[in-house]
Amino acid sequence: MTGPEVETADGRIRGRRHAGVLRFDGIPFARPPLGPLRFRPPEPPEPWAGVHDATFARPAPLQRPGPALGTRPVGATAEDCLHLNVVTPALDGRRPVLVWIHGGGFVNGAASDPIHAGERLVARGDVVLVTLDYRLGLFGFLHGRRGTNVGLQDQLTALRWVRAHADRFGGDAGRVTLFGESAGAMSILALLAAPEADDLFRAAVLQSAAAGGTMTAEEAERVRAALAAELGTEDEERWAGLPADRLLDAQAAVAAAIRRETGRSAFRPLVDGTRVLGDAALAVTRARNATRPLLLGSNADEQRLYVNLRRPPSRDEAARRLALGLRRRTEAPVAAAHAVLAALEARHPGASEAERLACAETDLYYRLPALELARLRQDHGPSWNYLFRWPSPALRGRLGACHALEIPFVFGTLDAPGMDRFAGTGPAAERLSSAMIDGWSAFARAGDPAVALPGWRPWEPLRRTAWIADAEPACEDDPDEAERRLWCELLPELRC
Repeated sequence: MTGPEVETADGRIRGRRHAGVLRFDGIPFARPPLGPLRFRPPEPPEPWAGVHDATFARPAPLQRPGPALGTRPVGATAEDCLHLNVVTPALDGRRPVLVWIHGGGFVNGAASDPIHAGERLVARGDVVLVTLDYRLGLFGFLHGRRGTNVGLQDQLTALRWVRAHADRFGGDAGRVTLFGESAGAMSILALLAAPEADDLFRAAVLQSAAAGGTMTAEEAERVRAALAAELGTEDEERWAGLPADRLLDAQAAVAAAIRRETGRSAFRPLVDGTRVLGDAALAVTRARNATRPLLLGSNADEQRLYVNLRRPPSRDEAARRLALGLRRRTEAPVAAAHAVLAALEARHPGASEAERLACAETDLYYRLPALELARLRQDHGPSWNYLFRWPSPALRGRLGACHALEIPFVFGTLDAPGMDRFAGTGPAAERLSSAMIDGWSAFARAGDPAVALPGWRPWEPLRRTAWIADAEPACEDDPDEAERRLWCELLPELRC
């Protein structure tokens, strides 16, 4: 049977019917960034004759498997990666549009991951879903002479495509909500600060937006110099002609060295004064962006995915690692790290050093920055806070509610490969997934998740309400108040 067809500005495409919805996969939104276009800003796609086959996903952006436990294989990869996927209930109507920007630390991930498939999200939420790929690692976030922030520019180009084509897929270009996790959420924070994105979306969902999502010009130059040393030449025009595997080898070496020395990623958006103006605090000061509704939150045990739970570190090792993150918060990071870990030992006497380190890093990198952002926005635009507490069954439950665990619940993909072991199964899991789909869809439709999840109030400093995503979802005022106050006492600079 012939699949559904849509006429785009660049040519006709044919999709397929799947699981009760319509899918259009592998739609090019820019020219392939190959040859002379490597490291360059994206250019418009070349129109095609005939019908483009949008019945299968294209290769993921170039990357190497990540070191983290939760890094998922993405299959084939290619530099020709600037494609997006559209899933819609039907081609008529004007539904809210949810645009997903995947995570992966700016070096891993793919829109085509089965956990992003989203047929249940689309059908139950009656929304149009767009998932997009963007250049990763040095291909997208090497800030050199040929271009800066080209990975972010890829995202902007995809959003312009969505604005131009939403109505052809049953969507409403005036009701576009961005949602993303980890590096995807950090990308959205950067887009909130980008003047070019002002008319491209009206609301955003930030899932586990880690602190430190942007870099300075000095940091970018340090990475560029390290890469030049690794490649043996300062000539970036020569880099553009090197084999991709050579570049990926150099990227891995530089990323590992920067991570050891600073505790931070080598490849992130650059604060360049134009397309990316700054971090979360600066983003919300821009009047045009400050009124946009935000739904933001984190998982209760984010860093358990990245702390070696099988080989607990010593107290000194844990303090040295935590101090890397505290350097931007206090003039005495090592002393502050010891104080935090000692306080957590008193609060959680049965926990291992690794579990206490994970608890501290979860607060420092995820939960407290979300609360800071909500506080900064309180006089400008509404923010809804959530805390995801559903525990993973993996490693006999030792991962807890770790990083990325909420994704299959939001997309309704608990049946994706491996999710039974990572996210769990059963009626309670399905109910939580349904609740998250309903809340996220209501936020996209009306700018207010409480339409579907009653009692969820916008965040404000007197109540600090959060929606708790767990086996029995409920709203709580100031969840984990004792640990929040602990941080405020030890580090008043946090103002949390």
